[in-house]
Amino acid sequence: MTYDPPQTVDLMHLGKPKAMSAHLFDDVIVDPGAESTIERVVEALDGRTPRAILLTHIHFDHAGGTGALVRRFPDVEVWVHERGARHMIDPTRLVASARKVFGDYFDMLWGEVIPIPERNIRVLHGGEEEGPWEVAYTPGHAQHHVCYLHRPTRTAFTGDVTGIRIDGGPALPPTPPPDIDPPLWHASLETVAAWEPERLAFMHFGQTTGDVMEQIATMHETLDLYAETARTTDAQGMADFIRGWVLERAGEEGLPTYYAAGPFEGLWAGLDRYWKRVAREAEVAGAEAHDEVVDASGEHRQDQGDESTPAS
Repeated sequence: MTYDPPQTVDLMHLGKPKAMSAHLFDDVIVDPGAESTIERVVEALDGRTPRAILLTHIHFDHAGGTGALVRRFPDVEVWVHERGARHMIDPTRLVASARKVFGDYFDMLWGEVIPIPERNIRVLHGGEEEGPWEVAYTPGHAQHHVCYLHRPTRTAFTGDVTGIRIDGGPALPPTPPPDIDPPLWHASLETVAAWEPERLAFMHFGQTTGDVMEQIATMHETLDLYAETARTTDAQGMADFIRGWVLERAGEEGLPTYYAAGPFEGLWAGLDRYWKRVAREAEVAGAEAHDEVVDASGEHRQDQGDESTPAS
């Protein structure tokens, strides 16, 4: 059986081209995007009924419009990782938390987040295989992130794991809170590389075919660079650094599109949260090690006393 390449649908989020994309592949939608842009997906379906919606993760830019699609196509199956499934069934807490961040802009950015009936949900753990599809658990950007490999075409649908990359420009990691974990992200990049894909399809933006492994290698380097930069700066300093980094590699023409895909001011908080967690864990580990030393020395003194008692 032969397959056409996946179709990239420019979602034109906030009227900006090449900021967000969904992908249609045979009878499957991968990451349909937000409810505010869902009509772009419906138009691209051109009367077809999808069999399944495959979510790489549940962030609103990737998954927020899923409930609206299920309302239109009540028999469609939704694939989502186990850590995100309950939030798709009942998005109340997720939306309430996001409204604290986005405030009055939430509705403009993402639209309505509609609950998905549990009967439509297929819960993933990673490692599943069904027909031509293979699923891998790929945390680092989000704890509920998976990637999908379509084996016959060697196409990997990578969500945000392989980064933001536009028009063959540089690949950079989107790093919003709360789940950013660079070591896990590096491991997820290795998982994707081990598939030896011939094509990457991702949200921000489109597809890569000619230099897949170069994009993955660049992501390893950029993730480390951004993580180290975040240790010594703040949100504005990080934004200024990224702006200069992108400007040098994508030029004045590419800068606005990269910014629309992932506003630079938002890329510091996730890494800052990660480094604070690392510091807390180191502090706890140090305290536990100190307690062990104290306990061991106390036991040693007691042992000496026990040994000396018979001779006294």
